[in-house]
Amino acid sequence: MIRKSIVAKLWAAIVILMIIVLIILNMGQFQLVENFYYNRITQTLIQQGQQLTELYKNDPQKFENGIEVDNISRIINAHIVLVDSQGKVKTCNDMMMLTQGSFFLAEELKEVFQGDIAVKRGYHHHFATQMLSIAVPIYENNNIENALLLFTPIAPITATLASLRKLIFWGMIGSIILASILAFFLSRSISRPLIQMNKAALEMAKGNFQQNIPVKSKDEIGILSASFNFLASRLKNNITDLSYEKEKLESILASMTDSVITFDMYGKISLFNPQAKKLLDNCPDLELNKLLQDCIHLTQLNSLFQQVLAEQAANKGEIVVNNKKVAVRLSPLFEPNTQKLLGVVALLQDVTKERKLEEMRRDFIANVSHELRTPISLIQGYTEAILDGVSDSPQQRTKFLSIIHKESHTLKRLVEDLLEISRLQSETIVLEKEVFDLEKVIWQVYEKYKKTLDEAKLEFTVQIDPEAAHIWADRFRMEQLLTNLISNAVRYSSKGKISINVGKNDKGVILRISDTGRGIPQEDLPFIFERFYRVDKSRNRVMGGTGLGLSIVKNVVKVHGGEITVASQLGKGTTFTIFLPDKKG
Repeated sequence: MIRKSIVAKLWAAIVILMIIVLIILNMGQFQLVENFYYNRITQTLIQQGQQLTELYKNDPQKFENGIEVDNISRIINAHIVLVDSQGKVKTCNDMMMLTQGSFFLAEELKEVFQGDIAVKRGYHHHFATQMLSIAVPIYENNNIENALLLFTPIAPITATLASLRKLIFWGMIGSIILASILAFFLSRSISRPLIQMNKAALEMAKGNFQQNIPVKSKDEIGILSASFNFLASRLKNNITDLSYEKEKLESILASMTDSVITFDMYGKISLFNPQAKKLLDNCPDLELNKLLQDCIHLTQLNSLFQQVLAEQAANKGEIVVNNKKVAVRLSPLFEPNTQKLLGVVALLQDVTKERKLEEMRRDFIANVSHELRTPISLIQGYTEAILDGVSDSPQQRTKFLSIIHKESHTLKRLVEDLLEISRLQSETIVLEKEVFDLEKVIWQVYEKYKKTLDEAKLEFTVQIDPEAAHIWADRFRMEQLLTNLISNAVRYSSKGKISINVGKNDKGVILRISDTGRGIPQEDLPFIFERFYRVDKSRNRVMGGTGLGLSIVKNVVKVHGGEITVASQLGKGTTFTIFLPDKKG
C-alpha cells in the first residue's frame, strides 16, 4: 500500500508537471510560429504593395487596364483595389466583383490616409471568408491622393497552421505518453530505496537493527541510503550500549542489599528494585506509574517527598512497615546538563535489627550493672553490718558470712561467664579435641540436674545413633554446651519432658535438645544468643539467669566450626539443633 502510494504520487506529479510544461511550451511555440508566419506574409504583402505603388506612380495607365491588374493579382496571389481619398474605387481585379465608383467606408481608410500602412486580419464585408488586408498610401506631391488595398485569404494560412497545430498536438500527446512511461520507471527507481528504508525503519522500530539498504548510486538517494545504513549501525551500537548500561544498572539495583525507589515530580513510581518489593511485604500497590500516596506503606513518605521537592535538598526519616523499622533517605534527582529537578530517589533500609541491637546494648549495660550491683550491694551491706557490730550472735555473723560467700560465688560465676565469652570470641583460643563418648558426657550432666528434674517432674530421654556415639571435639566445651542447654530447658519447663537426640549424616553429627516448656516468642528468636538477652524481662534471678548461657553455647558451636539453630512455639516448647562437622585436626 505504501509502495503504490509513493510510486503513484511520484508518477502523477511528474506526469502532471510534464503535461503543464508541454502545454505551455507547445502553446507558446504555436503562437510564436503563427505570429512568425503571419508576420512573414504581412511583410511580403507590404513589400508587394509598396512595389505596386511605385509602379502606379510611374505608370498610372497600367492600373486602368483590368487585364493587367488581374495578371498582377494572380502573380502576387492577392486581390488589388485602388481607391482615392474619398474611398471611391478607381480600379480592382475582376475577382473582387467591385465596379468603379463603389465606395469603402471612411473608417476603413482612416489609418492609411493618415500616412500609416494599415494591416488588418478578419472578416471583411466584401468577402465571405477571413482575409488578411493591407493598405498602402500613395503619395503625390507630398499628399496622399490614393491608397492601394491588397487582400489575401487567410484560409490557406489557417489550414497550414491547423496542420501545424495538429502536428504539435500529436507530438505533445506522444511526448506525454513517453514522459509518463519514463516517469513511471523513474518514480519506481526513486521510490524503491525509499520503500526499503521504510521497511527497514519499521523493523528498527521493532528492535531489529540488522538492516542494510543496498547503495546502487552516488546521487542524493544513494547518499541517503548510505546515511540510513550508518544511522542503523550507530543506533544498533547505541541501543546495545544503552541495553548494557540498563542491564548493569538493573543488576546493580538487584544486587543491592538496600531498597531503592525512584519517583518523578508528580510522585509516580518510575523505578524500584526487588529488595523494595520484599521490604514492603510484596505490596501490590508498588508498581510502575503508581502514585506514592496510593501505596499503603509509602504514604508515610509523602511529607518527606514534598519537603525534598520544595527545598531541592536531601532529607531523611523513619517509617514503620508491619512492625519493621525502616530508615529512609530521600535525595533530589537532577538532569545532568540543565540541573532541572526530575524527581526523587528514595533509599530504604530495614533497621529493625540495628534498633533492636541498640536496645540490647542499652539493656546489656543495664543488665551488667544490675547483675554486678546486686551481689556487690549484698556483700557490701553484710560486711558493713558485721563491721558495725549489727550481728549480736555468732550464728548471725555466720549467716551474714554465708550470704557474703554465696554472693561472691555469684559474682565470680558472672565474671567467669563474661571472660569465657571473651575467650571463645577471640581467635587465640585453642581447643583440646579428642574422641570421646558423647552419651557418657550427657549422663554426667544429667546427674547434676537429676534432683531438679525429679522435683519438676520432668522426664529426661536420650536417643543416640551408635555411629554418632563417639565424636571428635573438646570434651570440656561440649560439657559446657550441654550444661547450659539442659539448665535452660529445666529453668523454663515444668512437667513434660526434656529429650536429647543425636544423629549423624555425611558431613557430621546432629544434636537436638528439645523441651516441652513455655517456648520463645517469634520476635525474640533472632536475639536469644546475644549477651544478657532474656526473654523474661523481669530480671528474675531464679528464673532468668544471667542471660549469658546461650551466648556461650553459640560461641562453643562456632569455635567447633558448627552451626546452631532454634525452633520454638509458645506453650509447646523449644528445640535447639546443633551441627558439628566430623573432622579431625
